[in-house]
Amino acid sequence: MSSSPASRLGARLAALTSTPRRRALLAVVGVLGLGGYLSCATTQEPDPAERTGVPGPLAAAPADADEVPALERDPEDAPLLPVLNEEALTARVAAQRSLLGTNLFEDVRGQPVPWITPQDELPEEDFGNGGDDEGDPPRVDDTLLDSLPGSSGLGGAGGTEVAPQQRINGNALGLFVPIEGPADGEPPLARFYDALEALRSGQDTDGKVRVLVYGGSHTDADVYPHYLRRYLQERFGDGGHGFVHLARPWRWYRHVDYRVEGAKHWKTEHAQRRSGRMDGLYGYMGTSLAAKSKRAFGTVSPRGDAVGAEYEIFFLRQPKGGSFRVIADGKKLATVKTRADEIGPGYHRFVLPEGPHEVGIELDGNGEVRVLGMTIEREQPGVVVDTLGIGGTRAANMLQWNQEIWADNVAHRDPDLVTLFYGTNEATDEDQPIEAYERDLREVLRRLSEVAPRASCLLMGPGDFPRRDEAGQWRNRQRIDDIIEVQRRVALEHGCGFWDTKAFMGGELSMTLWAAAQPPMAKQDHIHFTKRGYVRLGMALVDAMMVAYDGGMLASN
Repeated sequence: MSSSPASRLGARLAALTSTPRRRALLAVVGVLGLGGYLSCATTQEPDPAERTGVPGPLAAAPADADEVPALERDPEDAPLLPVLNEEALTARVAAQRSLLGTNLFEDVRGQPVPWITPQDELPEEDFGNGGDDEGDPPRVDDTLLDSLPGSSGLGGAGGTEVAPQQRINGNALGLFVPIEGPADGEPPLARFYDALEALRSGQDTDGKVRVLVYGGSHTDADVYPHYLRRYLQERFGDGGHGFVHLARPWRWYRHVDYRVEGAKHWKTEHAQRRSGRMDGLYGYMGTSLAAKSKRAFGTVSPRGDAVGAEYEIFFLRQPKGGSFRVIADGKKLATVKTRADEIGPGYHRFVLPEGPHEVGIELDGNGEVRVLGMTIEREQPGVVVDTLGIGGTRAANMLQWNQEIWADNVAHRDPDLVTLFYGTNEATDEDQPIEAYERDLREVLRRLSEVAPRASCLLMGPGDFPRRDEAGQWRNRQRIDDIIEVQRRVALEHGCGFWDTKAFMGGELSMTLWAAAQPPMAKQDHIHFTKRGYVRLGMALVDAMMVAYDGGMLASN
């Protein structure tokens, strides 16, 4: 019988870091919003004195590494916790606020915020991203639930059906799960950590650390990638928003920091969309937008305080290619010709005074223009996170992308970390032998190592995705477990990290808890999370990503 996700956490940490760092990681630093073992997430009636919603006294944090008490229990039995110093706590709150407004999981001291109000289900067209058209945090009911004692972050054990009238505290769901790496050698994200250190010390050659976040609909929502973006930018500098399409490739395409307009007259093509040309000429994100009509346009405008200075449009150079005009704040900047003797990648870079600019393109109508997206960066050093999600896709779709164009685009971005979050859609491909899935995944990672040899890589396993049996009962989907084991093995063999999303959720049938929780943490399709659920995922992912980095700093100090 296999052990539970929680019981395996100690063993996984042993494969995470070198011995000095490992000692640091087994220390509790500050107050932790995520961590610990599986526990019952059903709520209990709180004491009336707790109804004020005021956090209790903050436990004093150790002043330095020498004063940090080691956990007394055996490492395999001890709850594994992220290392949260003041810098990390501040970044956690900043990232939460950018997505949830004041409706946070925890305060700046790392303490749970009691009495979080329920969040309504998001409209389907806004799935996973929430808010109104201006990008504001979603409106919530002012009536406080009478059964939410706060965010303990201790997770919820799956394995059972949710009983009628059972109350599930959504704010308590989610486990801290470390990133798995090879049993010996450096941490799996070591090159990413080196890039962060070079950036912090002013030694990074271009002043940017870039993270490429590939995946399906979970990633397309730009919620957990945005949390990652804001967290890292709070700690290491805001290098700019990163990649965004110049027009809407699908109806629900949105980014937290930018509004994208222009859908008519464009044809969206990617490897999962069979109505397209299936020629693989999709570029960096794996999605191209093609148009010939002079009425085709696209605009990208900032929400909130988003600013940019350095812009670069990615497009396809091709025979009989047309031209387009670049417009910034209503003024024409340039005309770009895409016609070339041979098919290949094209780039157009321009710089504006740093600020909140509306940028777009207009077609001249003299031939097909095929755009692959645009990047937005700032003048100052910092981190840039590119959200590269396509709903409904599989990792193997990347094998159908034209290698020359995609490789050139990726090399052009010069990434320091590439993450892949796939597996949910593959779980429905039950007619595909798992051996074939493994062969495809190995080829994806082989290609990735060729185009980004200096970047760290991280595979995020699929979350819990139960199925209903003939009696209408939720059952574990075995193919999800098969995919997780393949991803874990292949990731470690290729020197990548692996993060177990299903273990983070609580294991088998944990999705039933997330979908039944208040506040809602997952959609009723038992596949996707709500906006709040994606934020929790982002919190746990970033904590796992940074634990070896911050633990190493603690040990060196």
